[in-house]
Amino acid sequence: MEEELVKEYMKEGVVSTEKKTTIKEVARIMTEKNVGSVIIVDESGKPIGITTERDIVRSLGKGKPIDSPIEEAMTSSLITVREDAPVTGALSLMRSYNIRHLPVVDQNGALKGIISIRDIAKALDNMFEQ
Repeated sequence: MEEELVKEYMKEGVVSTEKKTTIKEVARIMTEKNVGSVIIVDESGKPIGITTERDIVRSLGKGKPIDSPIEEAMTSSLITVREDAPVTGALSLMRSYNIRHLPVVDQNGALKGIISIRDIAKALDNMFEQ
């Protein structure tokens, strides 16, 4: 059985924004782009956080104003995976941290894509078909 790599299954063209973008604007972006997560990047484009629908609901439920910067609602303990990592390694990270989306980075830490649990399931399905 041949090992599949993250870069073969990740989605490119990741939806991202900067930490000063408001919660309201991030929710609008998610709706417009039909995505469940947005990667928060620094000025150089490196990922520093992720915001999911769950993060937005949780922050609003705690009374956070909708015009607050997304950095106040994002998950900043960001777990990433390298594009040349095996898919099984990405799955291990997801299981260990109980997450469903992993930003994919290159060897310099630059954002290259995102891989979801759905993408991993597809990869595993392909591996077992071989």
